[in-house]
Amino acid sequence: MPRFPVAELQAWVTRLFQVAGLDPSDAHLVADVLVSADRAGVHSHGVVRVGAYAELIRSGAWRSGVRPRLVREGGAFLLLDAEGCPGPVAAADAMRRCVDKARTSGLAGVWVRSAGHFGRAGYYAQIAAAEGMVGVALANAAPSLAPWGGRERTLGNNPVAVAIPRQDASPVVLDMALSVAAQGRIRLAAERGDRLPAGWALAPDGNPTDDPHQALAGTLLPVGGYKGSGLALVVDVLTGVLAGGAFGREVSPRRGSRFAASHAFFAVDVGQLRPRASFLADVERLVHMVKHTALAPGFGEILLPGEREARRAAEQKDVVDLPEEVVVQVRRAADGLGFAEPLPPRVDGG
Repeated sequence: MPRFPVAELQAWVTRLFQVAGLDPSDAHLVADVLVSADRAGVHSHGVVRVGAYAELIRSGAWRSGVRPRLVREGGAFLLLDAEGCPGPVAAADAMRRCVDKARTSGLAGVWVRSAGHFGRAGYYAQIAAAEGMVGVALANAAPSLAPWGGRERTLGNNPVAVAIPRQDASPVVLDMALSVAAQGRIRLAAERGDRLPAGWALAPDGNPTDDPHQALAGTLLPVGGYKGSGLALVVDVLTGVLAGGAFGREVSPRRGSRFAASHAFFAVDVGQLRPRASFLADVERLVHMVKHTALAPGFGEILLPGEREARRAAEQKDVVDLPEEVVVQVRRAADGLGFAEPLPPRVDGG
């Protein structure tokens, strides 16, 4: 893959978002969310999104200089309305407020309605883990899944992320969407001209397909069959329904209206439930049990949730690999904005 310096790529994406209309601080945060996904190897939620995000900014749906408006507050919760704040900015702001609430209440929840796409859910759960708390991030999304047994897009590919702090190690981070494969991966397969593995998607007529274009016109399949379908419905309730936002088929990519996606964040200050040191020690005991389980044939190691991504990010501290098709899409988005600055020079000399 083409390889770019991390700092230079993030600065370039930040400048692109400034040209699109964000102020420097908002542009920097959105760029950090996207580049961090690529560093972890989650290219479906990385800089490939710059075109879609820039269009939201240029259209005025996402605006700088605004923060989510307080709708309702209790001792351990907040309900916010994004009011045009960019999705990643609203999400980071909400999780930080959630952490602050949890310091007082032990357990806190913050909901944000009409917020839109926020990128990789694990980014926000890890904000809490960095403060020594268990963090949870949820969102609903525009319909891309059929409920189990159906063939129409009704439910979003609603992400779930949980981050658990550890002693002297990267947190355990479960970060998953509820389809077998994220829609971004389907788009990348279409860009590459690849076929899809069996069981990823249905064509519009409801039959299985390995054609990514038919999959994008049809529907993704939920992970775990009816179990993933049920989880997608539950996340819709925990986000859009509880926040008084949109849900199901009413969610659309439009921002600044009641049709935008909603987020939910939770933080647990474990030190208020039990001594923090003993909690962390027990997490390590559980990790040891899992990592030292006898291996099944064909496996060389048991990986924790998020361990592969953490290793990749550590390896890509100074450089980041981007698939060639992502580079093409990013350059196309920049050209569409009239942002003529070339991408940073590739480390590989390309």
